[in-house]
Amino acid sequence: MINMELKKTPFYQKHLENKAKIVNFGGWALPVEYQGSLAEARITRGGCGLFDASHMGEIVVKGEGALDFLQSLTPNDISAVSFGHQQYNLFLNETGGVIDDLMVYVRKEDFYCVVNAVNKDKVLNWLVRRKPEGVDVIDESSFTGLLCLQGPQSEKVIDSVFGERISSLSYMRFKETDFLNQKILISRSGYTGEDGFELYCQSEVSSKLWDALTANNCDVLVTPCGLGARDILRIEAGYPLYGHELDEHISPLEASLDWVIKFNKDFIAKDILFDIKMKTANQKRVGFVMIDKSVPRQGYLIYCHGKVVGKVSSGTFSPNLSKFIGMAFIDREFSLVSGVVDIEIRGKFYKAEVTKYPFLSLGRKKTIKSGK
Repeated sequence: MINMELKKTPFYQKHLENKAKIVNFGGWALPVEYQGSLAEARITRGGCGLFDASHMGEIVVKGEGALDFLQSLTPNDISAVSFGHQQYNLFLNETGGVIDDLMVYVRKEDFYCVVNAVNKDKVLNWLVRRKPEGVDVIDESSFTGLLCLQGPQSEKVIDSVFGERISSLSYMRFKETDFLNQKILISRSGYTGEDGFELYCQSEVSSKLWDALTANNCDVLVTPCGLGARDILRIEAGYPLYGHELDEHISPLEASLDWVIKFNKDFIAKDILFDIKMKTANQKRVGFVMIDKSVPRQGYLIYCHGKVVGKVSSGTFSPNLSKFIGMAFIDREFSLVSGVVDIEIRGKFYKAEVTKYPFLSLGRKKTIKSGK
């Protein structure tokens, strides 16, 4: 029985109707799986999966000086992003650690910042404390639903519901359109590495939006998927997750997010990160594939020649590769691709090979280095 005090997304009833296994995820009642995480991960890679991500935080930053304000707090260059495009970025603290990673949607009138649920209140308070006069910070999370339609068949589904004006979007672009007389935002993006769309809607039309996407109007079976499959898919794609590959004590350089940092602009902790870059960060985020069969979990120690050289940050079984895979932070001298390390799992050592990520060919139309 789910604690009635848990927060529920606008799609909670849909999860119950589809017999989802509901869990407590950071204070939210969310589906971990419907027919099984491994099956749902396979379906998304080959067909079309539907994910409820309404627990994410949506924060609008607007007003004169909003761009300069956000530019000062993030290392990526938002000024290089034109209207109708989105950008992966990071909110940094004063020491160069990551307060949160986010997607920034550049709209004509404002900036739509989508942050992790666990960090929403922290980010919101941080922005409000720092904002200059003339800049407004507005939390729209409580009345926003978010569905993520992912997989190689997702374009057909979007086309059947919204037409070519949406299905023709290129990767990391978005449009705002109407659905049942309510404004919704649809972007071609996602957290699985597959082609797909993310749909932000107001809560009152959320149920109808779910029905429209799952109506099978184009002979594509849209399968509801849970948190378990989402985690498998993002690890297969090599995407970082806050609390695993990112936190306030990990710099973007250690997390192998160098490409996000634009040193030709001013931003918080720029000098600190530049100093780390010049000295070369001690550790590096890498991928690995288990040689010996065992499940790698976050926090497991990694050894080389009997010496601790790192820790696992994420691990899973990949049903699309039929291998145990993961990501880890490893001392740079031992982070070379094809190097063999030992992972301590329940008192025994299991061999793994350091590798690049993503771990498999991604189905999206344009490959990028990271996603949200």
